[in-house]
Amino acid sequence: MTAQRWRMVLWAAMLGVVCLLVWQARATLLPFAFGAILAYALSPLVDRLAALVPASTHRGDVYRRGFAVLAIYLVILAGLVAAGAALIPVAADQTSQFVESLPESVEAARLQVADWLSQYRSRVPADVQERVDAVAEEAAVAFANASASLMRNSLDRVTSTIAVVFGFVVVPFWMFYAMRDRHFVRNNFMNAVPDGLREDVENLLLIADRLLGRYIRGQLILGLVVGTAVGAGLTLMGVQLSLGLGLVAGITELIPILGPWIGAIPGLIIVAGTQPDMIVWVALLYLAVQQLENLLLVPRIQGHAVDIHPAMIILLLAVGGAAFGFLGLVVIVPLTAILRELFWYADRRLRGNTPRQALAEGKLGRRLQEQLDEEKHRLAARAAALSPPPTPTHPAPVPADDE
Repeated sequence: MTAQRWRMVLWAAMLGVVCLLVWQARATLLPFAFGAILAYALSPLVDRLAALVPASTHRGDVYRRGFAVLAIYLVILAGLVAAGAALIPVAADQTSQFVESLPESVEAARLQVADWLSQYRSRVPADVQERVDAVAEEAAVAFANASASLMRNSLDRVTSTIAVVFGFVVVPFWMFYAMRDRHFVRNNFMNAVPDGLREDVENLLLIADRLLGRYIRGQLILGLVVGTAVGAGLTLMGVQLSLGLGLVAGITELIPILGPWIGAIPGLIIVAGTQPDMIVWVALLYLAVQQLENLLLVPRIQGHAVDIHPAMIILLLAVGGAAFGFLGLVVIVPLTAILRELFWYADRRLRGNTPRQALAEGKLGRRLQEQLDEEKHRLAARAAALSPPPTPTHPAPVPADDE
C-alpha cells in the first residue's frame, strides 16, 4: 500500500473516531451546537468588519478578526443590557399578574372541565362512557409509571445537566476563538488533507458552508421577525406573559414548517385558562403572523435554500426529533440538503468529471465556483498585502566614456 493510501486510511479512521465521540457526547455538546449556529450566522459580519481593520505586517488576519468579534460582542452586550432594562420590568410585572391570577384561572378551568364532563355524561351512551373511562384509567396509570421512572432517572441526569449548563457558560468564549481563527483553522486543516483529496474536500466544505450558512441565517431572521410580531401583538391585546410567548414563538420558528404551529400551542393554552374570551383573537393573530411569514418573508429570506418537498421535511422532522430532540428538529433539514448535494457531487466525480466540473454542474452551479475563485483571489491579495515590500534594486552606474 502506498503512502498516499495509508494517509487516506488514517483520515477515514480518524473521522470515524471523531463521529463516534460526537455521538457519545451529543447531549453535552448541545450548547456548542447552538454556538456553532450563531457563529455561522455572524461569520459574514465578522468578515466585513475585519476587512475594515488596517492590514499590518505585525498583526495579521487573526488580530483583525479578533477586533471584529470583540466589536460584535460589545454591540450585542449593549443591546442585551438595553433590552433587559426595557423588558425585564414589564416581564416581571406580567409574571406577577399571572401568578396572582393563577388560582382563579385554575378554578375557572376546573369548572369548565366539570361542565364539559357533565355534558359528556348526559349525551354519550353508558357503554361508550365505560370504554372511554377504561382508556382514561390506562392512560393515567401509564402517566404515573412514566413519572416515577422519570424521578428515578433524574439523579442520573444531574451530571449531564451540569455539563450542559457549564457548556452554555463557556460557549461565548468558544465562539470568540472559533470566529477569530476560522480561516487559520481552515487553512491548517486543508494543509493536512492528502494532496489527491484537497480540491474535493475544498469543494465539499464550500457546498456545506453555502447551504448551512444561508439556511441558518434565514431561519434566525425569521425567528426574530416572528417572535417580535407575536410578542408585540399579544402585548397590545393585553395577554399575560406576552413577552415570554413571543420568545417561544421566535425559538420554535427555527423548526421548519411545524415551528409556527408548535409556538402557538403555549399561547393558546395560557389564553384559554386565563382569558378565554380572547382565544379567538389570539388564534387569529398567530394565523395572521404565519400567513405573513409564508407569503412574504419565507420567499424573500429563504427562497429555495434547501429545495426539499414539505412532505419530506415533515418526515425528516419526525426522524430528527426522535433521534436528537430539539437540536435534531433544527438541523435535520439543512443536514439532509448537504448530504444530498455531497452525494450528487460524489456521483459526478465517479463518472469521471474533474473537481471543477463536478462543482459547476451541481444545483449551486457556477455561483459556488465563482465564490471559490473570489476566495482564492482574496487570500492571495491579503497575503500580498501582508508581505514586506521588495527591496528596490538600483542598476550599477555606467562609467562615462573617456573623450
